[in-house]
Amino acid sequence: MTKRVDQPIAVTHDPRGRPQRFCWRRREVAIREILDHWEEAGCWWLGERPRRVYRARAADGALYELHHRADGWRLYRAFD
Repeated sequence: MTKRVDQPIAVTHDPRGRPQRFCWRRREVAIREILDHWEEAGCWWLGERPRRVYRARAADGALYELHHRADGWRLYRAFD
């Protein structure tokens, strides 16, 4: 099951820009592996900017979808 979160988060990333850890709900989440990543154009007709999307597995086994745009990082989904 998927829970849409869509909240801004602070992310620590590697030199290539891939997320390594992030803070959510006052706790730090370490990313064990990036399962997939892709580029989305966004709704250009609404003025949305392109974003990079990462589906990641945390060290505790949880799955997350993080979005990175020019204005920062967002935790978009958390998977159960």
